[in-house]
Amino acid sequence: MSTWFWITTVAFAIVAVIMVLIILVQRPQGGGLAGAFGGAGGSSTENVFGGRVGDALTYATVAAFVVYLGLAITLNLLDNIDPTATGAPPPPGQVAADPSDDPNTDPPPPATTPTGSDTGR
Repeated sequence: MSTWFWITTVAFAIVAVIMVLIILVQRPQGGGLAGAFGGAGGSSTENVFGGRVGDALTYATVAAFVVYLGLAITLNLLDNIDPTATGAPPPPGQVAADPSDDPNTDPPPPATTPTGSDTGR
């Protein structure tokens, strides 16, 4: 696998973690799990980060998702690149062996020539 594949994989993992953190910081619209247990955990983000932080977090979530999706598509394309199409030699495990080079195979039988009595004259 190429270096670009590994760089893109690391970037993909970092963006995934950032997206999870952005989503966890957001205030749930319906009260979420904290509201189900009688807690008021959903309203604390407005007081800490300001009143309009919901819009910024929504935009950040959408931007992170777009980058995440782009990296996922890029990883798929990088993984499906045929190394033989770029002129690079194929990996050692994928080279087809020539059966004539194998010492364990039997050689083909020698060709026989018809004799005078077998020609059908």
